[in-house]
Amino acid sequence: MPTNNFFPTSEDAQLVWLSHYALKLPVNGPICGVLADEITATQKDLSYYIWMLQNWHPATRRDALGATSHKQLMVNGTGTENVQHPQPTLFPDAPSATTPGIQKRLFAQISRIKTNPNYTDIIGQDMGIIGISSSVQYLTPEFTASVEQGATGSQVRLDFMKHGHDGIWIENRINGGEWKFLSVSTIKPYLDVSPLATGNSHEAREYRLRWWDKSVAHGEWSGVQGAVLGS
Repeated sequence: MPTNNFFPTSEDAQLVWLSHYALKLPVNGPICGVLADEITATQKDLSYYIWMLQNWHPATRRDALGATSHKQLMVNGTGTENVQHPQPTLFPDAPSATTPGIQKRLFAQISRIKTNPNYTDIIGQDMGIIGISSSVQYLTPEFTASVEQGATGSQVRLDFMKHGHDGIWIENRINGGEWKFLSVSTIKPYLDVSPLATGNSHEAREYRLRWWDKSVAHGEWSGVQGAVLGS
C-alpha cells in the first residue's frame, strides 16, 4: 500500500481524514484542475471507502467472531435454553459499489493537485495533504473495558487504538488468578465472549495489552482495565 506522510496510519484517523478531504475537494479541486466528473467519481470512491472502514469491515469481522463463538458454545457449552445462531449484519444504506484501487486513484489525484500551477500551501493545508511530522510515540496500548449484551449473553468489550501497529496481544486474569494469554486482535473492538467458568456466578476479569507486530508481542504492558461479568 502506498504511504504518504499526510495520510494517517490508523483507520480511526483515516476516517477523519477521508471525510475532511471529501468536504474540501469540491472547494479546492476546481482551482487545481480537477474537473466536475472526476470530483463526482472521487466522492463516490470516498463514500464507499469510508463506509467500508467504518461499517462493513468491522461488522463482518464481528459476524465471523460471533459465528465461531456460537459454534464453540453449541459444541462444548452448557445450558438448558435453546440458543439461536447470531444473524449476520445487514447494510440497508450501503453506498454504491466502486472499482478496486480507490487509494491509488486518490493519491494520484493529490499528486496532480500538488503539481498544478494554481496549487498553494494554503490549499494543501486546507485539504489536509501536507504532511505534519509528529514525535508522539505510544509506548503501550491504551484501552477501555466495558460489559455489554452480546448474541449469546454478556460479554466484555475492549476498545483500543492501534496507532499504526498490526494489533494487540491480550492477557487476562479472572478473580485475581494468574495472568494467561487470551488472544491476539488485529481488529477493533475485541470481544471477550467466553462464558463464566462452571460454578461461577460472576467473574472479575482484568485485562492487560502489549503491541503485536509481525507475529511478535513486544513492548511494555499497558495499564490494567477490569470489568465484572455476571450477577
